[in-house]
Amino acid sequence: MIDIKKDFSLKKSNSLAFDHRVEYYCDAETLEDCQEFIEFCLKKNIPINLLGEGTNIVLTKNIEGGVLKVSIPGRIKEENIVNFGAGENWNEIVLWSLENQLFGLENLALIPGTVGAAPVQNIGAYGEEISSRLISVEAINLQNNEPTYLNNKECKFGYRDSIFKREEEYLITSVKLELNEEPKTNTSYESLNHYLIKDDIDPEHATPFQVCRAVTSIRNKILPNYIEEPNVGSFFKNLNINEQNLNELNKRVSDLPYYKNADGLTYKVPVAFLIENAGWKGHQQGNVRVSKKHALVLIADKGATSDELLSLSSSIVEDIYMKTLVKLEIEPEVI
Repeated sequence: MIDIKKDFSLKKSNSLAFDHRVEYYCDAETLEDCQEFIEFCLKKNIPINLLGEGTNIVLTKNIEGGVLKVSIPGRIKEENIVNFGAGENWNEIVLWSLENQLFGLENLALIPGTVGAAPVQNIGAYGEEISSRLISVEAINLQNNEPTYLNNKECKFGYRDSIFKREEEYLITSVKLELNEEPKTNTSYESLNHYLIKDDIDPEHATPFQVCRAVTSIRNKILPNYIEEPNVGSFFKNLNINEQNLNELNKRVSDLPYYKNADGLTYKVPVAFLIENAGWKGHQQGNVRVSKKHALVLIADKGATSDELLSLSSSIVEDIYMKTLVKLEIEPEVI
């Protein structure tokens, strides 16, 4: 029997610590628990909202209907194939994989959130994305409450995007990944490459453990801890543009940094540069501010509201568009 809480505060369930409430809340540790709560919501004809660790959402109001927090555990290893429960902490399974001599996730170390949330956002960092490792997900169809499977292609991955983000018809309950038994690493990302060199490590011969430590160190240095400074990590998506658009942007922005993507046709432009170049880094507006550590991170100080945060983000979006003709996209889910 699941425990359904009424009029539940979500303040401790989102990394911005916004104190909004929900009509019905359930913390589910099994697939069956999830189905029982989904059935409860379907019978009441109320919407179902999904929640992991709340590190990539911006709550703007009290939520009608139900919130289902997915806490399903599980770590199953069969040679180089691993299956993780959706409620597992992402960084913990990265470290667990390394301890079990399975490699390929080290570039994604210290990304906050759960395993189940990772495919939704198609999390990525330092030249890697989860989509390159994912075989399939087990999910529940929220329309009929039936278990189903989606393979990699059916997930329709894009840059920080997937079918789960666009259609919101599925609840992920477990994720199957294919990892490497041989310790081959990807150190092509510029800041990672430079960090390793400064640490007297040859990037071409760096071990997965060294890459993991380097990524962890870099992230700790440039990204504020949401427990101390409430935030959702990167608030805006980086740009992915073709060569023509890159050339046009280069004419409008001096010393623009960019990197060719693996497809050889598009380029990644760090939006943090555009925001910092426009003078927003460290900017305070009421109880919210742009981090002094990283211009992509917006921080909600004590007493901050979601209206203040979205007002700041809108001001940044409008200013960057006026100066560069680039329309920034918000990365977290706004609810």
